Amino acid sequence: VHMGFCVVGIVTMFSANSLMWTFFSRGLSFSMSSAIASVTVTFSNILSSALLGYVLYGECQEVLWWGGVFLILCGLTLIHRKLPPSRKAVPHKQQ
Repeated sequence: VHMGFCVVGIVTMFSANSLMWTFFSRGLSFSMSSAIASVTVTFSNILSSALLGYVLYGECQEVLWWGGVFLILCGLTLIHRKLPPSRKAVPHKQQ
């Protein structure tokens, strides 16, 4: 029974990591900056870890930890704000 739980845990870990990398690569293709995609994926990993830790193991995070999550969320909202419009690029002449 113990070996079965280990196998299920390893398969779940590989599945979660492959999903994370899939969503991260898709986020990079849709994002204007790699920093936006990186911070978004980091924030979602932190929140999902906290949720799963609470559901599976009954872990409760400290106030300092939630303060850090709040600061990351504040930074995330700042970088997701609409950037000012950039100058239009001059079309290239075809030869």
